[in-house]
Amino acid sequence: MLYAILSILILTLLVWVVNKKLLSQSLQVCSICAGVTLTWTWLLFGMWFGLLPVSEYEFITAILMGASIGGIVTELKKMFLKIRSKTKSAKIQEIEKQLDDCC
Repeated sequence: MLYAILSILILTLLVWVVNKKLLSQSLQVCSICAGVTLTWTWLLFGMWFGLLPVSEYEFITAILMGASIGGIVTELKKMFLKIRSKTKSAKIQEIEKQLDDCC
């Protein structure tokens, strides 16, 4: 568990430095999200190849994976609502046309 927490901190700092120094302002990566994702990725591979004991790391890996999925769903919801608000449905357009034609 200590390795996972340290990994999240170190990887988060590394991604933050990369965001500040190398990447343009148009492409920013969430530092915490990247730190968590990279941590559960290497934990998963470590367990897969037998380098880490599964009984010790399966729970923290599952929690970190769930947090990543929750973040992805939240961001997808934001994107969906933006797209949905930009495009009007056919029914709304039909009602607006009827209202324009009535007067």
